[in-house]
Amino acid sequence: MVQGGTNGTAGAPGLEQQYILSSLDNALALLELFFTEEELTAAEAARELGVSRTACFRIMRTLEARGFLERAEGGACRLGIKLHSLGLLAQNRMVLSGLVRPYLERLAAATGETAHLAIPDGPYHVVFADKALGRLNLKMDTVLGERRWAHQTATGKMLLSLRPREQWESYAAAADFAALTPNAIRSPEKLFEELELTRSRGWALDNEEGEEGLSCFAVPLADRSGAAIAAISCSGPTTRMERRRERSLELLRSAAEEISSRRLS
Repeated sequence: MVQGGTNGTAGAPGLEQQYILSSLDNALALLELFFTEEELTAAEAARELGVSRTACFRIMRTLEARGFLERAEGGACRLGIKLHSLGLLAQNRMVLSGLVRPYLERLAAATGETAHLAIPDGPYHVVFADKALGRLNLKMDTVLGERRWAHQTATGKMLLSLRPREQWESYAAAADFAALTPNAIRSPEKLFEELELTRSRGWALDNEEGEEGLSCFAVPLADRSGAAIAAISCSGPTTRMERRRERSLELLRSAAEEISSRRLS
């Protein structure tokens, strides 16, 4: 028996209603019903949401097609494996940020520059998941959650370099090579050359490719299987970064080894 429906925007005061997409809002509200119900039919969900059975049926079939719901016996639906996977991914990312945070703070304190944690976001992008600001002037201060093409960042290039060569090709076919600065990578050929160098030396460089005057060094974080699942970096004004390159890389490598030794999953 379904108890107490929910409206997708009722619990989000302050949102401007003109920006809410009603069909998506209904789909999310439908998923919220599964907090209390293991299975739901279209009729049950429609009654709780206050929408037509036809509309609810279409929402459920769309979610099923995407793997967010799956069909149970008798025609009802239950949560699909994709939602389970997304939940695990979100949990792992939060756990990773919590684990890495003290090391970012130590890096920032030791180098005076900003330290970042970046994680893959699909096959083409990276997201800045955490940061610790340096104490020196002219520091790099990115927005957490900012999403960039992998080749536009040192962390992204580090992670991309460790993938099989055929994945480099598929990345290059999809990537936007619009130049952000004069030093930006502008072609697949240049990207492949940079990835080969990055893989061979074990660290990546953003040489004023994202923002003029700023450089960044990055190294990978490995999980228990040895696969790179994230990267940490140190970023600051190019003159300072180049002058302290060896020390920064030594600190980055040491932090990455300690983090990875804690059996990342």
